[in-house]
Amino acid sequence: MFDLAEAMDTTVAASHPLVDKRWLEPGRQVGQSEKVVTPDVYLAVGISGAVQHVVGMKSSDTIVAINTDPTAPIFEVADYGIVGELFDIVPALTATLSD
Repeated sequence: MFDLAEAMDTTVAASHPLVDKRWLEPGRQVGQSEKVVTPDVYLAVGISGAVQHVVGMKSSDTIVAINTDPTAPIFEVADYGIVGELFDIVPALTATLSD
């Protein structure tokens, strides 16, 4: 994920469950009770679309969602959706953007 963020010249944010697991620090959490972000492009990777998270990012200019579940609520707010495994899609995007 960090390689993709570098290729996009951006930063990595997190949902509540990732912060709870201590995979990322609390300052990176996006959501209703944490940070609200409004980037030009928000890439929601593996985000289910919990209301608390969506409140923190729904004002982004363009939302691109990647999720294995085609019925995930995140697709209701996404401008573009990719149904697939993040472990396949993220490396492919990173390689494409790094060329």
